[in-house]
Amino acid sequence: MAPLESGSSQPFFDSSAIDGPFDIYECGTLAGTRVVPDPPPLPGTSYGKQRASRKAKETRCVHVPEEVQDCWNRLFLEGYQADVRVSTDDGSEILSHSCILGIRSPVLRSMLEEARVEDGLRNILISGVPSQAVRVFIRFLYSSRFEQDEMKKYALHLLVLSHVYSVQSLKIVCTDQLERFFLAPDNAVDVLQLARLCDAPRLSLICTRMITGDFKTISLSEGWKVMRRANPSLEQELLEFLVEVDTARKS
Repeated sequence: MAPLESGSSQPFFDSSAIDGPFDIYECGTLAGTRVVPDPPPLPGTSYGKQRASRKAKETRCVHVPEEVQDCWNRLFLEGYQADVRVSTDDGSEILSHSCILGIRSPVLRSMLEEARVEDGLRNILISGVPSQAVRVFIRFLYSSRFEQDEMKKYALHLLVLSHVYSVQSLKIVCTDQLERFFLAPDNAVDVLQLARLCDAPRLSLICTRMITGDFKTISLSEGWKVMRRANPSLEQELLEFLVEVDTARKS
């Protein structure tokens, strides 16, 4: 995987891709914490089954019938009565419905309110990521469905989209997918930087645990070399934290 360098032309760190009516948050500093805490349970996965079960009982959640999900999925695929045209960087267009986009994303709602109307369709642009990633993103807004191979391919792009357009449910899914299928020693530093930019604290913690657990290997990776040049403060932060962890283990 190519390193994700801060300030590069890659969409993950493109300021135009994460600029909007919300702030970019960074995780708290690692220095001063003597151990890496366990990541918080992730709703809907094996990490928090008991908590999710209790919460389901408290909120009286019910299973959505498959036929209902099929209807929402068909609405996306067929574009029936669509009133929005979503354009991407390569000129592709995705027909959508303003009521769906607006109710799932406050950022998209604001964009739609200001969108120009042409041929009876509101026009908005989602840029900075591949057009297929945009299509997976829009489909998720309708039915919360995705194809596994597409998620594996575009999980990083979708994490950025989930943050940019404030879709927390997609951010949870991306965190789970990246943790289970993507994260590895050769990309842990890259994913850590992205997680910090996209306010994904669980993913940030998981990356930090991997880095401190296999520091000798990861410190020789291309991602670490890029991070050392582009983000020396993060390197110093990780090194200080590693010293504290080693001290805590020996005490």
